[in-house]
Amino acid sequence: YNEAELRAWDQRVRDALPSTERVRYVCELKLDGLSLALHYAPAADGSAQLRRGLTRGDGTIGEDVTTNVRTIRSVPLRVSAAKLKAAGMPANFEVRGEVVLPQAAFVKMNEQRVAQGLAPAVNPRNAAAGTIRTLEPNIVAQRRLDFYAYFLLHGEGEKAGEFLLPTQSGGLEALRTAGFRVNPHATTLDSIDEALKFIEKAEPLRDSLGYEIDGVVIKVDASVQQRRLGFT
Repeated sequence: YNEAELRAWDQRVRDALPSTERVRYVCELKLDGLSLALHYAPAADGSAQLRRGLTRGDGTIGEDVTTNVRTIRSVPLRVSAAKLKAAGMPANFEVRGEVVLPQAAFVKMNEQRVAQGLAPAVNPRNAAAGTIRTLEPNIVAQRRLDFYAYFLLHGEGEKAGEFLLPTQSGGLEALRTAGFRVNPHATTLDSIDEALKFIEKAEPLRDSLGYEIDGVVIKVDASVQQRRLGFT
């Protein structure tokens, strides 16, 4: 990363917002996997049930991989009414996150492929994408994919796709409370200096995480500020 560019970006953010507004950032590891969107809808007992799992594709159009998604143990098939209440969530919502293949599972998979006379997969990211898209559900289950949630959004309706809660940090906490796996290496910070320290601490983690990352994501915490600033 380039520290000067990050500081310049921080300044552009602050210049674009009223000086009276507080700006906070959320720093998260950028997991190197396949983006996935999970859609939940209300059930008769007040719980939320998984209805669809879609790859993010080009950001607009993806593939329906619901059958395979149901085999991933870290994807809740149902969120109870009690958990929804504790998390402050409705029963109709969307969760976006990343499907990753743990490095240990990747090594085992390649050993099996070589034993079968097949070429080994190039990297865990491609292996995860290929697994979720094309293989039979029982094989997907055997691969032990993991899903980490990082966005909580409104479900169907006028606000579909918009942030459900006022802050990114609040969304992550609600997802944890609802029973989703959220990466523990995420924190809310008050300055770009603190974000730079997070980046420095993240680099040495690569060898001990058990899954691959390809950087750090810095997000403006307040969803209303995100909407005003724009994306990418």
